Amino acid sequence: MYINIVTLTSKWILPKIAQRTADYYPHSGIDFTVGHAPVGRADVNYYVDIQNCYFGYKTKCDVGYFCHVHQNSREWLAELVRKQNIFQLDGIISMNRRYTEILESIGYPLEKLTTITPGETRDMFPFRKIVLGIVSRGGQPDYGPSFMESFFRFYDCTNFKFRFLGDNWDNVYPIVKEKNIEADFTTDADYSVYPAFYKTIDYLLVQGIATAGPMSMQEALSTGIPVIASNVGFVNYEFKADYVYDPGNVEQLAVILDSIQQPRLARRAQVEHMSWKQYSTDVINFILKIKGVR
Repeated sequence: MYINIVTLTSKWILPKIAQRTADYYPHSGIDFTVGHAPVGRADVNYYVDIQNCYFGYKTKCDVGYFCHVHQNSREWLAELVRKQNIFQLDGIISMNRRYTEILESIGYPLEKLTTITPGETRDMFPFRKIVLGIVSRGGQPDYGPSFMESFFRFYDCTNFKFRFLGDNWDNVYPIVKEKNIEADFTTDADYSVYPAFYKTIDYLLVQGIATAGPMSMQEALSTGIPVIASNVGFVNYEFKADYVYDPGNVEQLAVILDSIQQPRLARRAQVEHMSWKQYSTDVINFILKIKGVR
């Protein structure tokens, strides 16, 4: 089967969608061309998109890609249908369900209509790790070096990055390396670098087992950064943390981090399955259905 894809000459996303539809189709038996006009000898002319590329042509089989309804207006779409004779298309692929419903509402046949959303972002736009800042010296037992070591051994930190600002975290280096945990350490730092540090983290993590402050909590609150804190010092007395766990309790901290990452993972899950290969396959399967091949 020969499918000619008709698209724009611009640098918009539409020509890229057209080209990727041809490039990513994983099966044999389909010959593609991508151009700027319908081809009479093609088994199918596929217009990407309808508004800019289809003007009432009639070839062996005409399928259009619909991607815009001005101000979501049924009236605007009805006028476009009239001007460009869109209802004589053999099939329409809508970019989103919103536009599919508008097309349905003005009478386009449901059996000739589908919704296929384009895109593949999972590799080029990888999951952004949640950055936790620890602003404290290690070394002293009260400052939680053993707790952090225990936590790193206990918890899957794949979706987190840890930034330490302070000296004497030597005991943590081996476990971070062993578990392939993303972490960096800033030592011998002058206090002047602290404001810039807070701009690089998503949460302050107060890890101490026993401490009078910590002063880092005041610093984080000043910037508006949420605080995850063990129940020590200022916490729940002078200042309120966003999340609180019992000092030294790795299980409670793990539950907090699970709750923090869950919304981000849910957002990612909405698009993680999407690929140009699947998009192209779905588009061609619909075209083959319209042609009566499937």
